[in-house]
Amino acid sequence: MMRLSMAAAAALGAIVLSGAAFLGPAAAAAAAAVVICVIAWGWPRQLGAPARLSLTITLAVTGLVGVVLNLVWRAAGFDLHGPLGLFEPMAVVAAWGVMAAFIVQLVRGTGRPLRLESTVGTMGGVMIVVMTSGWVAIAQWNDHPLAHVLLFTLGAAVALCSLVGLMPALQGRPGLLAGIIVPLAFTVALAVTELMGSEPRKIMLACLAAVTASILVALTAATAPSARPRHEDRPIATTARPRRAGFALAMAPVGAAGVIGHVMLAFMG
Repeated sequence: MMRLSMAAAAALGAIVLSGAAFLGPAAAAAAAAVVICVIAWGWPRQLGAPARLSLTITLAVTGLVGVVLNLVWRAAGFDLHGPLGLFEPMAVVAAWGVMAAFIVQLVRGTGRPLRLESTVGTMGGVMIVVMTSGWVAIAQWNDHPLAHVLLFTLGAAVALCSLVGLMPALQGRPGLLAGIIVPLAFTVALAVTELMGSEPRKIMLACLAAVTASILVALTAATAPSARPRHEDRPIATTARPRRAGFALAMAPVGAAGVIGHVMLAFMG
C-alpha cells in the first residue's frame, strides 16, 4: 500500500509541476514550493535522523529561497547569460544550504548521535530541494522553442514511469524494472514528438529527458522502503511515520527532474 501511495504522489506531483510550468513562473513557483515542503517534511524521517524539526526547517527555507531567487532573478536583470544565468542563484542557495546543514549539527553539540549521517543526508536533501527550484527556471524560459516539448515529456515520463516503477510487483527486481520503464520512457518521448513536431532537436531533447526521468524513478524504486522491511534496510535509524518518509522519497525524482530539464534546455538552446 505504501508503494501505491508513493507512485500516485510522484505521478501527481510530476503532472502538477509540468502543468504549472506551462502556465508561467508564478504558477511553477507555487507548485514547486508545495513539493519542496513535502520533501522537507519527510526527508529527515526518511533518514531516520535526530533533530528532525531543525533539518526540516533547513530544507524548507533553502528550497523556498531557491524558488524565490529563480522567480525574481531574470526580472531583476541579473540573468545576463540566457538560461545558463539561472544556475547562479541555485549554486549560491545550495552552498548556503550545505553550510546550514553543518551549523545545525554544531548547534546540537558534541557527542550527539548520528551527527555525520544526519549532515550527509541533509546535504543530499538540500540538493534535491534546490534542484526542485529548477522547475521555476524552466518556466522563466517558457517562450523557448524547445520548452514545451521538454515540459510535456518530463511530466508524462516521470508520471508514467512512477506509476509503473513504484508498483509493488516490481519490488526487488531491478532488471525487470529497467526493462519496463526505459522502453516506456522512449515511447513517451516518441509520442510527444509525434504530437509536437518530429524535428531532430525535439526528438533528441525528448529522448534525453524521458530516459533521465526513467533513471531517476529507477533510483527511487531501488531505495524505496520495502513492503517487508529488513533490519539492514534502515542502517541509520527507523521512523515512526513511514508515510511521510515515503512521500518525501517519491517527490525526490519529481523535483530533481526540474534542474535536469533546465540543464538540457540551456545547453540545447
